[in-house]
Amino acid sequence: MIKRYIHWVPVQRLWDIEGYPTYFFGDDHELYRITKRGELKRIRRSMKRYTQGYVLKSTFYSLKQLRLLLRRHDLTGRPAGF
Repeated sequence: MIKRYIHWVPVQRLWDIEGYPTYFFGDDHELYRITKRGELKRIRRSMKRYTQGYVLKSTFYSLKQLRLLLRRHDLTGRPAGF
């Protein structure tokens, strides 16, 4: 039997990635993925040769490539002032 430990860490969604609706950067500057079960999984930064980046759906994106895909998260459905 595999034991899983889920730590509840509140993360505010700041940056969305265009073309990847389940991936986002939080306010703690970490990349997260929302699973089908609704859990948050932190995606670790990886190295490919001398380039740092992230793997999104089995495709490696360098930090320079990923920066072009970032869009500010839009908080819709909330009245102004709240």
